[in-house]
Amino acid sequence: MTTSDPLVGATLDRRYFVESRIAGGGMATVYVAHDLRLDRRLALKVMHPSLAQDPTFVQRFINEAHSVAKLSHPNVVQVFDQGEDQGHVFLAMEYVPGRTLRDLLKSKGRLAPRDALNAMAPVLAALGAAHQAGMVHRDVKPENVLITEDGRVKVADFGLARAVEQSNQGLTRTGTLMGTAAYLAPEQIEKGVADARSDVYAAGIMFYELLTGGQPHTGETPIAIAYQHVNEDVPRPSHFLPGLPPEVDALVTKATERDPKYRPSNAGQYLAHVLEVLNRLPDSPEVNQAPMAPVAPAAATTASVTAPQLISGGAGPGTENATMVVDMAAADLDGGGYDDYDDDDGYDERRGGPDHRRRNLLIGVGAAVLAIAVLGAGWWFFLGQTTVPDVVGSKPDDAAVTIREEGLRSTLAEERVYSEAEPGTVASTDPEAGSRLSPDTEVTVYLSKGPQTVDMPDLVEMEAANAVKELEDLGFSSDDIVQEEVESEEFDPGTVISTDPEAGAEADREGTVTLTVSRGIPVPAVVGQELEAARQALTDLGLAVDVVEEESEDVEEGTVMQQSPDSGTNIGAGGTVTLTVSTGPPALEIPDVTDMRVNEARRELEDAGFKVKVERLFGGNVVVDQSHTGEAPEGTEITITATPGGIDLGDFDDEDGGNGRGNGRGNDD
Repeated sequence: MTTSDPLVGATLDRRYFVESRIAGGGMATVYVAHDLRLDRRLALKVMHPSLAQDPTFVQRFINEAHSVAKLSHPNVVQVFDQGEDQGHVFLAMEYVPGRTLRDLLKSKGRLAPRDALNAMAPVLAALGAAHQAGMVHRDVKPENVLITEDGRVKVADFGLARAVEQSNQGLTRTGTLMGTAAYLAPEQIEKGVADARSDVYAAGIMFYELLTGGQPHTGETPIAIAYQHVNEDVPRPSHFLPGLPPEVDALVTKATERDPKYRPSNAGQYLAHVLEVLNRLPDSPEVNQAPMAPVAPAAATTASVTAPQLISGGAGPGTENATMVVDMAAADLDGGGYDDYDDDDGYDERRGGPDHRRRNLLIGVGAAVLAIAVLGAGWWFFLGQTTVPDVVGSKPDDAAVTIREEGLRSTLAEERVYSEAEPGTVASTDPEAGSRLSPDTEVTVYLSKGPQTVDMPDLVEMEAANAVKELEDLGFSSDDIVQEEVESEEFDPGTVISTDPEAGAEADREGTVTLTVSRGIPVPAVVGQELEAARQALTDLGLAVDVVEEESEDVEEGTVMQQSPDSGTNIGAGGTVTLTVSTGPPALEIPDVTDMRVNEARRELEDAGFKVKVERLFGGNVVVDQSHTGEAPEGTEITITATPGGIDLGDFDDEDGGNGRGNGRGNDD
């Protein structure tokens, strides 16, 4: 609660009692208020006083109320009323307690693919409803996506949205853009035009940020970021997240095509693609879980919910990136410079006539005038000037008020500077504090981005993408963050092993930070080895072994036929390698050939896939015994024993030596 805010405690339009201030933006400040007439809590969006004097901005503000009030969708923040009281132009809107998608992203680092898709679906449903109504949001970003305490998603701040048929009526000054540089579509930057496909582009950028934890284009100034949107493609998220499903990659790539004709034509079409991928995405354990309700009943698990249903309301209940006016006339996105200044000094050097006395008179009068001017200037210097106040460490709004109270004007510089002041507060002014200026002179305010050196955080064992995000949040440039991969048996692939500077050391935010990242352990090739030898080779590396048996006609029993992961794949310490081991040829049913004649028995067994050996007793020709029964591998040799007339071998015993004599004669045959 900001107690110094004059609106806190006031009542607007004899109806809305202002309780506290909750947010400030480029155009307006948002307060929590109580509707005394209907006895309900709501949000009041009050235009900044300086803008309230501009009829163009007032018209845009009123258009917001008229446009958004027509939307009735569970994923759109409702607008109840619009009014003006004592120079304060305001909107009365639905109050959504909770947090923004930006807050969720800061706490999580990034979202798992399924969670990111579940977050995008209600946003696209809200945009789809707006596009059907002929409206364009123009400022899609995580700050404008609200998540209620029970997980419902709502899109806020349609303050820049206008009916498509009104988009050329000139409410936006030529050469300027309304929006956030990180999410502006190329056509907005180059031509100053926006339609539903521009919102799709911004949604694609936001989807990329949810997946990776960072924005695809960054820079020191909005102009630098805008240049990249026009001249560089958005990289695939899988470039930073190996293993990301290709269909998720494609969703980002399609939405962020630089040429709008290759994008989905509106948010409804993009939502249909998102739902299709969401329904096909395989279930898997995911680390980051977004605490938000599903877009619709079973929307994440069934294809029965369609984009038209969500857009029509089927979704159910369920600053670094501040909006700014970017002066595109001051930038040359193709790399040019500024226009030359006109050096004409405009002096008229015509001379007077030759009359000497007249010339002396003029000189005398001029000297008198000059003396008066000098005396006046001295008086003005000592009595008419004002001093630049010391606002270092103040919040930007408070600094602007202080400077204005001294009779000066303030402007906020786009560039932030290193300073011992807290990030986001005033670092310095130009002219500096204590300087004396004429009233209504402009003072440039520079905000702090914190000290140039910071304590290096402990990033060991953190995923590399999250480590990079944490460094970027501390103010390090992505170009100065170097990743070096090494093999490691101790750390999982993709995790940080060490940093330079090390944790706790002083790190220069203009210097280079090196992250040593684990490549894991390359899995050795064990196909073709005996099981025990292969098992030993893997366990020696600290890997677990899982064995699957499989019949094979070609591979000898006990030999490794396949391995997963394949050889050369990097795997973390303690990871599991699955070995498929041969159990030999498949077993075949052995025919029962007893009581058959030898030739018939031989043929029966050979046709079944076995080899046959015959033993005859007393020259016998009828099979009375076989060496194998049941099942045996193909090609197994089966011995059959034959006697004359099928005499039972049990009729012979060792006492009379019959078996010995019979066997002897049979072997002779």
